Amino acid sequence: MLSLVVAAPAGQALAACPTGLDTHAMASPGQLVMATNPSLPPLQYMRIDGRLHGMRIELGTEIARRLCLRPTYISTAFSTMILGLLERRWDVVDTGMFYKHERARMLELIPYEIQSISISMADTDPRPVSNIMDMAGMAVGVELGGFEEQRTRDIDRQLRAAGRKGLEIHTFDDFSVAFMALRAGQVAAVTSIDAVATRMAQEGGLHPVLSGLFPTPVVLAVHDHALATAIATVLNDMRIDGTLERIMQPYGIHPPPGEIRLYGPQTDATNP
Repeated sequence: MLSLVVAAPAGQALAACPTGLDTHAMASPGQLVMATNPSLPPLQYMRIDGRLHGMRIELGTEIARRLCLRPTYISTAFSTMILGLLERRWDVVDTGMFYKHERARMLELIPYEIQSISISMADTDPRPVSNIMDMAGMAVGVELGGFEEQRTRDIDRQLRAAGRKGLEIHTFDDFSVAFMALRAGQVAAVTSIDAVATRMAQEGGLHPVLSGLFPTPVVLAVHDHALATAIATVLNDMRIDGTLERIMQPYGIHPPPGEIRLYGPQTDATNP
């Protein structure tokens, strides 16, 4: 687990600090501590200079700036994130977590972007894939434990229900390893979110054969209701002043339509 402090952009003035936040009750007073899994270029990743980069890092840093808090990132595996949040080892999970109603029963979730799933294959693979039925019998790699694995298993069930051969699913610790396995010919395809598939295709040798599958809200997860409310307010301010679109647009991502709302144990809102 690696802790990194990301400085706020120089020369940007802070807005009026929000009231009602007990910063001393946070993981580290005066800081917004965010957990991330930096294995998803271009959304969150660590460059060769040892610094975190990507859309979600920019987003978290801007949220912290508007809350008058210092942004600090904890680099950790996805499997540790919810438990660490419940134990208040960090304040926010900023790693592209997908919305699930079960999560909203125990955590404050703030949907702020829409993501879909892609299936990537090697350029040299001659098999035509125009829909998920064409994936019958394939060996597919995916990161362990996330939304993408669940959707891969959904595809497997759909294939078997249609009387076709299911998938041979291989799970990996992160997507970078899964794509390495694809390039090495150890799997025939990899399931990832669209932005990651597009980025990996830019490196050559593979391309997404299916995209836009299972569009689903991506959330920031927060344990404290007051902090979550403040973050939702900041995100709506960013939506209104155009900052949210400016951060997301270079990555081909857009926020959900309309007001950004909070879903969690203390809200009665229906699923997004």
